Amino acid sequence: MKNVYRTAIILFAFTMLLSCGEDTVTEDFPPAKATLSFPENNKDCNEGVVVSDTHSEVTFRWNTAQNADSYTLNITNLENNSQQTVGSKETEASVSILRATAFSWSVTSKSSNSSKTSESAVWKFYNAGPPDENHVPNLATLVSPGMDSKVNEGTVSLNWTGSDIDNDIVSYEVYIDNANPPTTLAGSPTNNKLDVTVTKDLTYYWQVISIDAIGNKSTSEVFSFVAEEGVPVEPSTNLVLDGEMNDTGKWTYKQIMVNSDNAVEHGFENGEYKFIGAAGTTHSNAIIWQEIAVEAGKTYQFDMQARSEGTEGSWLEVYFNKKPIGDIAEEYGEGMDLYIKSFGGDVEGCGNDAFDGSVFDIIKDGCVLPDDSQFDANGNITFNASDLTENGTIFLAIKAGNWNGNFGTGIYIDDVELIEVK
Repeated sequence: MKNVYRTAIILFAFTMLLSCGEDTVTEDFPPAKATLSFPENNKDCNEGVVVSDTHSEVTFRWNTAQNADSYTLNITNLENNSQQTVGSKETEASVSILRATAFSWSVTSKSSNSSKTSESAVWKFYNAGPPDENHVPNLATLVSPGMDSKVNEGTVSLNWTGSDIDNDIVSYEVYIDNANPPTTLAGSPTNNKLDVTVTKDLTYYWQVISIDAIGNKSTSEVFSFVAEEGVPVEPSTNLVLDGEMNDTGKWTYKQIMVNSDNAVEHGFENGEYKFIGAAGTTHSNAIIWQEIAVEAGKTYQFDMQARSEGTEGSWLEVYFNKKPIGDIAEEYGEGMDLYIKSFGGDVEGCGNDAFDGSVFDIIKDGCVLPDDSQFDANGNITFNASDLTENGTIFLAIKAGNWNGNFGTGIYIDDVELIEVK
């Protein structure tokens, strides 16, 4: 009987142990990210114990990460991409690293109660070498194209920032390749930008070396990007109707200063528009125009081909104005945007004996833009809301004439265009 009683107790106890084991649950609490402390980000590291001419021992420090009971310190030599990893139960670790070398570092948080880990931010620093009156430049910070970004094939601008305590960076060496690390020198600019040509479906790696006045160098980290086939760019639409001067009915014509000696023979001729007076006339003044829809605040570029033998007393004018031409009798507009004279001499800063080409090449060859012109020297113009009609339009007017002179064979215009600058 005693044996039966003893056996029952043992079975009951064993059953309770099994029951407790089934109810036990282990919760997974992943560790948090560690916050880095030292060496500081993007700074020279001047602390540490010098152990040789080439190495110093630096103590890396970080803050305690919640739920973490161990850490892995990750150190990367940014000049040759070699790596060191050091395990630690504490929030610091002392490591012997090369002097006068750029590094990046990060910390991986671990927990014995979780299979998950957490990665800290990545910091960069320069481990100082022997004292020098001149400091090594700070590592260049690559800006664009960004890490693992995608760009269109063709011309790509590499952009970065550089700095130096001594403010004596004199140039950069930019390396780019289809392999990492890049070894092909793309250029040695003195500013923070370099344009390179890339081919679609290829991955590119690029890096920048900063060089100061006495030859000290620092090497940035490596960025990569992928070149893709570019999206075709739609050509800008010419807002001028019949800018080819093919007489399609888009231009309106009016003769100005109608006098007995003001007979004209202006008109379309062989795909151009010709301004010319009738034989024997000494005064001739006419204008053609059209109304164009534009947007305030946007920039447009105007151009027009013009040619003339530069005969005596003739001129060519261009206006952008919200004032309709209407029933004008003599003059139009309160200011012209472009003025070309042909007087056979220097008159008011302009005196082309002959011209043939873009009107903006012509003015650069001797004429000057009027003081109140809205054009810049390349024909760019930005309209304000106050420049436009209530319908959001503007009148483009082109006027030519002569006074006590003659047009000779005429002033011809062609290929008039106004396109939005994108």
